[in-house]
Amino acid sequence: MTKRPGSKVLLIGWDAADWKIIRPLMEAGKMPVLQKLVESGVSGPITTLQPIISPILWNSIATGKWADKHDILGFVEPTPDGSGVRPVSSTSRRSKAIWNILSQSGRRSVVVNWYASHPAEPIAGTVLTDRFPNTVGPDNQILPLPPAAVHPPEARELAESFRVHPSEITLPQLLPFFPGEKPKDLADPRIGMLATILAQCAATQNAAAHFAPEEDWDLLAVYYDAIDHAGHCFMEYYPPAMAHVGQEDAALFGGVVEGVYRFHDMLLGRLLDVVGPDTSVLLLSDHGFFHDELRPKVARHVQDPRKKFSIEMNPVAWHRTHGIFAAAGPGIKRDELFYGTTLLDIAPTVLALLGLPVPDDMDGRVLSGIFTEPPVPGRIASYEPAHPDDGTHRSAAAEETDPWTARAALEQMAALGYVQLPDGDDPQAAVGRARDDRLNNLAQVYFSSGRPAEALEILRGRLAAKEGPHLRCRIALCLLGLGKVAEAAATMADIAPPWRNNPLVRLILGQIALAENHLDEALSWLEPLEKEDFPKSHLHTVLGQIYLRCGLYKNAEAAFHRAVERDDDNAEAHDGLGVALRRQGFHEDAVYEHTRAAALQHHRPQTHLNLGIALTMSRQFDWAIRAFTVVTELRPRDPLPHRYLAQLYRRVKNDDERVRHHLTAYVELRRALRDEARPASEPPDANTRAT
Repeated sequence: MTKRPGSKVLLIGWDAADWKIIRPLMEAGKMPVLQKLVESGVSGPITTLQPIISPILWNSIATGKWADKHDILGFVEPTPDGSGVRPVSSTSRRSKAIWNILSQSGRRSVVVNWYASHPAEPIAGTVLTDRFPNTVGPDNQILPLPPAAVHPPEARELAESFRVHPSEITLPQLLPFFPGEKPKDLADPRIGMLATILAQCAATQNAAAHFAPEEDWDLLAVYYDAIDHAGHCFMEYYPPAMAHVGQEDAALFGGVVEGVYRFHDMLLGRLLDVVGPDTSVLLLSDHGFFHDELRPKVARHVQDPRKKFSIEMNPVAWHRTHGIFAAAGPGIKRDELFYGTTLLDIAPTVLALLGLPVPDDMDGRVLSGIFTEPPVPGRIASYEPAHPDDGTHRSAAAEETDPWTARAALEQMAALGYVQLPDGDDPQAAVGRARDDRLNNLAQVYFSSGRPAEALEILRGRLAAKEGPHLRCRIALCLLGLGKVAEAAATMADIAPPWRNNPLVRLILGQIALAENHLDEALSWLEPLEKEDFPKSHLHTVLGQIYLRCGLYKNAEAAFHRAVERDDDNAEAHDGLGVALRRQGFHEDAVYEHTRAAALQHHRPQTHLNLGIALTMSRQFDWAIRAFTVVTELRPRDPLPHRYLAQLYRRVKNDDERVRHHLTAYVELRRALRDEARPASEPPDANTRAT
């Protein structure tokens, strides 16, 4: 076991926090605590996972694993007896969280409000679950604290003292969130929603601030959901307010989101004041949140009879693919930008910080680049085998029957548009929706993690049960990912004519034509979509790819520029723009665009390959070697980077040994790929040579 950099780890989750909102606030001196944390450590974007659904993401953060391993696949799930639905819970999780791993390793944790942590797991330490802060029961009465929301049981009275009911939030406490117009009608349900958000946030902070000065923990993991909830309720008013927002509402509610961010800065300051200098601090969000012209333009609003105001029924459309990451503490670099972090990297990094072995079955990696002297943690195959001290739930006794708090949790998710309440519905219909959502989300997990074959199997099963154009589109994308272009075309051919004018259908038909190298046909499908009310960034990216294939590099450059103007986080568009610039001889500009793409989506091998080529063309040979080496790490069965490396070591470095190494790897990998592609009846070619 290696010596750990710090004695303790404070892990703070700010759901939906976004640098694009935070950076201007820091520059204006409005978030001084976070500014100081950034200056004393490293910071940068963190790439989310797909689908961008909070319970999935926060459990991937806690486990270091894709959702197909931890099995949290949505907001709700069928109850064990199949009679209805319930919020996902700690009994749903099929992988150990970091606090389970610490518990079986003789370490102690404090876990506050983590998503899907209810019922509390009996770990070494203290758990206050995500049901703990919710105090609003029927008719706004105080909801009792469920016994299963607290571990150990003797901490229940203490936990009760932390809770805050919205009625305890006074008007003077709300006024800082309204820097312009002041609220006059406190009966406005939006004011009530803000009070509820702040009450739950205050309860979470009360607990975290109580335990933070304690010496008896190795990990304090605390999760705040107020930024996300405030975004869904008030981002439409954020300056400049969206077109449908009235002038009076914009003046009244326009400062709420900024106020919530500044409030979190104050809460962060309190925690940092008491944890001590030997504590390593990791602050992150699971995704960002659109706040500008990229806010969803077409919003389907419905009236919620319980809240009496309109809510967005597609909340995931607001989620941006990049959140925030900051780290500071003993052994961590100071005042540096850091790129390439994903949600999967947090759990293994926490283990490394605490000097514990990192398991091979975690899908993330230790963020070695944040350290002045990178730790070399030990390795272990897995922590998943049962251990008497891991604190995981393994018996039916852990399945708590708690209808009131479960109902309250469902109502809160419904108020934010995340789920549909089963009121007046056949319970089996709700169960069916939950099962369908799980399958759809699992297919998206497989597809986004580079496993289109597994996604395809699920989606074909769904299509067999119920025909749907959207399913055919997703199946076609999987087939394209597998290189089965003819099958993708056949799948889309069965879409009924009225649907063939749908923008999404046309987009995929254009991508199929591009894969078939029918470039004029691809353009005929896609160019008319520029006049549609349609997410344009991806459309312009595909058009740019077609123009590249046609050799129309100026057209490609213009298309990729339009893509990044609409969404500067579009890594694929930045990468394509780099190619278009390189083809026109602008090698330094190409390096910049490929570097930007790699910072946004570090694990995309093609980007590093393109970066290596551009660096070679700009004669930055050492960096080019590093870029091609990254490709060999990300895509170890690809022969192409070895060919480039062999050329560089021959022409620039005169390193014959490495030339031989990479030429051998190139030949062997090419042979392996050809053998895989050859029909089984055809014998392998024993005379394959390097070309």
